[in-house]
Amino acid sequence: MAQTIGFSLERNAIERLSTGDKEPSWLTEARLAAFDRFLSIDQPGVRTEGWRRADLSGIDLEPPRPGRSGPYQHISLEDRKAGVAIQYLEVAARDHPDFVRDVLVQPRGGLSLKKYSALTASAWKQGLVVYVPPGVRANSPIKIGFGDANAYPRTLIILGEESSAGVVESHMSRSSFVSGIVDIVLSDGAQLTYVHAENNPAESVIFSHQHARVARDAKLVTLNFAMGGRMSRGDIEVELVGQGAESDMLGLVFGEGEQQFDFHTLQGHRAPDTRSDLLFKNALNDRSHSTYTGVISIGKDAPRSEAYQANRNLLLSTGARADTEPKLEILIDDVARCTHGATVGPIDEEQLFYVRSRGLDTDGASRLIVDGFFEEVFQRIDDDGLIDLLRSLVAPHVERLGAH
Repeated sequence: MAQTIGFSLERNAIERLSTGDKEPSWLTEARLAAFDRFLSIDQPGVRTEGWRRADLSGIDLEPPRPGRSGPYQHISLEDRKAGVAIQYLEVAARDHPDFVRDVLVQPRGGLSLKKYSALTASAWKQGLVVYVPPGVRANSPIKIGFGDANAYPRTLIILGEESSAGVVESHMSRSSFVSGIVDIVLSDGAQLTYVHAENNPAESVIFSHQHARVARDAKLVTLNFAMGGRMSRGDIEVELVGQGAESDMLGLVFGEGEQQFDFHTLQGHRAPDTRSDLLFKNALNDRSHSTYTGVISIGKDAPRSEAYQANRNLLLSTGARADTEPKLEILIDDVARCTHGATVGPIDEEQLFYVRSRGLDTDGASRLIVDGFFEEVFQRIDDDGLIDLLRSLVAPHVERLGAH
């Protein structure tokens, strides 16, 4: 008897997915193993760890069937000539298995999205692999995007030794359910700025599991930008596996209506002299709700690690709510620094009075304050082109302040 989930996704559908594209047997086996994990994990509820603050009333978690949807991709001509490349992930699995196999067969557990990470690992279609060769510096942002009906986007970003790049991944799928995986692999000395921008329709459910491995003296800057969807949840894991590896994890959320945002982060220090710094900022209007759970984990093989974590929440209405839960896991005494902080509160009345005294009404003053609140995140990105792009994404949402 076929194993079925809600009568829409069956095991033989996963088999047909592989057979139709003549995938290598190892990838078919990995897909089916992931599907079995998906079936074995209970559907999350209010008693599930990591979901206890979620409001699941009216939320449809029915997974759609896998489908084709050509993702958007753009590399400048100059960077293409230097060897920067984007390829469909299933093509890379067939033509360059040694390059991608280790990542694709690795079970993705996740921090709260275990069931849906397994679902994506089994059902993804037309994923993308972005590759920057050793020693190459990409001069323009690499842009990729998933839209249309792509419910299971999957991305792999690989940077060779001493290379650098900026990658912007945009999500605007019309699907009511989206579950994606992003894997990032940085070789020694590589530097990547990665932007994950979600701007899906208002009724969408959006899950994103991101996992990064940062090698010796490499640096990763990630910015998760969430504005769309009825429910948006992200598991963001960065493992600093080489001595001197660095990570800046940035987050920016603007909530409206009854939107829910939930981020779980891991700053994993696994080697000596590593550094991580996290700043997540949420501005919440109407009855929107954000939940943040962050773990700094310093392993026994990571002496002299330095880690900081901050979650700042700005409540723009009396109905908005923010929950924050920082955690520390330290298995070694020799730590350079490990601290965390969190704030939740409304706009400061004195600040609002000061801005209004310059001739703005209350709504205009609030918009200016929110712009300033987000500016600290933008300034942590050393790329003017990316900053301008992010400001353009935020502006329409902030401009609606007061329109409700």
